Amino acid sequence: MKNISLRLIILPLLIVSCTTDTIDNIESIDSKISSKESEKSARLVQNMTPENLANIYDFAGKLHNDILDAYLSGNYQYNTIGQISQQIETIAAQNNDLMLLTSGTNLSPNLIVIQEIINNPQSKLDQTILNSTMTIAAKDNLSNFMNDILLWENDSYEEIYQYIISFESAVIANQAFNSEDKRIILTTSSIARYSTYYALERKDKDWDTSTGHRVAGVSGAIDDPCTAIKRSLVTGIMIYNQ
Repeated sequence: MKNISLRLIILPLLIVSCTTDTIDNIESIDSKISSKESEKSARLVQNMTPENLANIYDFAGKLHNDILDAYLSGNYQYNTIGQISQQIETIAAQNNDLMLLTSGTNLSPNLIVIQEIINNPQSKLDQTILNSTMTIAAKDNLSNFMNDILLWENDSYEEIYQYIISFESAVIANQAFNSEDKRIILTTSSIARYSTYYALERKDKDWDTSTGHRVAGVSGAIDDPCTAIKRSLVTGIMIYNQ
């Protein structure tokens, strides 16, 4: 009788012990899987490139990242729009690809506009799109795209990339948009695609979560891709340094 009682006492203890061990093992496995998924995601970003050659303005985003990388690598301590703008102009002048875009023109990033964007990016975005020469359909399309960007914060770059290239494909195929509509929208999306990649690659989301540099990209794209690149950079760096 005592042996039976003893077994009845030990059995639940063994069950509890096994259950605890099982839970611990499951949690350990989950932790390892989660860690491997994170590593896989990190490798995916490293192995991916942000380019989309279907977008003929893809170069805008690439040049944006090249010049940004050169600026940040220089460890410059500038803290005014004028100083940052001057340094960006210096770096840009050494970039042969960007110089080919100027075609003899050299529009300044417009320091007043940049300050207005920093002060109130959403208001400046709405004003810029409203006052542009784009068709009504294109204005709505660009506004929706810029609003959608705000929802990207917790998405992986793979998801963001797929969204942007799908958006760009739709813009390219849209026969209702004229060439200027497409130039402005596709320049904007290219800079957004590359700058998001840059932020995730550097693991520095503070750069990409600043709406200002994207708004500056739109503002500059109204004029030309070169202005879009430089205005976006100066605005983004100024916000980043604050």
